[in-house]
Amino acid sequence: MSPLTRFPQRAALPLTLLPATLLFLTGCAPGGGKAQTTKTTVKTTGNDLDAPPPKTTALAVRTLTTRTGSLNVVRTATATLQAERDSNVAAQTGGTVTAVLTQEGKRAGAGQVVVRLDDTSARQALENARLQVQQAQISLQQTQTNTAQGTASLQAGVQAAEAGLAKARQDAASAEQLYGLGGISQADLNASRSALAQAQSTLAQAQNTLTQNGRGGQSSSVALLQAQLSTAQAGVRQAEENLNRTQVRAPFAGLVASLPVEVGEFVNQGGTVFRLVDERRLRARFTVPPAEARVLRPGTKLNLSYGGANYVATVEGASGVAGADRLVPVEARVEGGGQLPVGGTAQIRYRAALGRGVLVPTSAISVEGGENAVYLAEDGVARRVTVRVVAESGGQVAVQGLEEGVRVISPVPPSLQDGAGIRAGAQLGEGSGQAAP
Repeated sequence: MSPLTRFPQRAALPLTLLPATLLFLTGCAPGGGKAQTTKTTVKTTGNDLDAPPPKTTALAVRTLTTRTGSLNVVRTATATLQAERDSNVAAQTGGTVTAVLTQEGKRAGAGQVVVRLDDTSARQALENARLQVQQAQISLQQTQTNTAQGTASLQAGVQAAEAGLAKARQDAASAEQLYGLGGISQADLNASRSALAQAQSTLAQAQNTLTQNGRGGQSSSVALLQAQLSTAQAGVRQAEENLNRTQVRAPFAGLVASLPVEVGEFVNQGGTVFRLVDERRLRARFTVPPAEARVLRPGTKLNLSYGGANYVATVEGASGVAGADRLVPVEARVEGGGQLPVGGTAQIRYRAALGRGVLVPTSAISVEGGENAVYLAEDGVARRVTVRVVAESGGQVAVQGLEEGVRVISPVPPSLQDGAGIRAGAQLGEGSGQAAP
């Protein structure tokens, strides 16, 4: 008997009932009880190289040890070379140029005549002034002679009056005696007394005339003529000075930089005749920010470079007042710059101390909430410390509010926060941002 005849055929089960049927068969034991399940546990021992490493929140950072110092920077500025003495020599009197005694680019000694003006009028004025002196001297001498003669005559008159008074006194005394003896009459006595009074009056008049002659008259004329003589002598000195001004001289030894006049031209009083510069004594003028002007005190040495050659310049002074460009002008004397051109430009180099404090790289500064701060590495934890920036230059910052010798994180990771765990890597050189050896 075949299987098909042995077992009667049944209708096939729908597909939707298969999962439920399988679940029923597996969940039931032959005796109608629940199926027994067995849980197998796999236990591993030793290291599992395929397992991932445990996770950590510590940030890897680099640190440096801080140090205290000054933040210095080398600055450069463009300086203009100027002569210590640079003068536009002007004519002190007007006149026509009659001679030019040198050329542009030539040196002139102190007091040397460079340009000569027409001196005809000045010479005539000098001659007239000298004649006035002679006239005043003659008038004074004549008046002094006349005064001396008049004084002698008046003195003789006084002497004569004194002698007449002495005789009148003797006559009056004799008349008094004779009248007492009855030798003369009353009229004779009165006549002798009248003669004595007349002699006294004559002497008084002669003395008064002599005194008046000393106080006024000829004496006053002498004083007036003496004053006129002094005035005439002052006129001679002024005329000599005017004549000297027709020769335009170099006020100091230097180079004739420009000579804009020619023979035959008329020069007005005060007009420029030539320009004279002392090219052997140069100064460099430049400007710096106000904060650095305080560093450039008188006596500070600077480096001046021109045409590949270096010179030493010494600061002579700074005004301390900033101009319209907010820069302070500084002036320095150039040593040994006799060959440098006046009006040329040179480069000035100087070292400026911007500030002093604890030095850290710029990358160690974090700006948060308008405050500058750094992060210290302390026992695997980052600690935020607020600092005040004193100065910054060349990738370095001088700060206050930070101790020397502490470890600062640099550069600061963007995600770093106060109290975060860190792993310090390679240490950097102190305050320089360079890797330590």
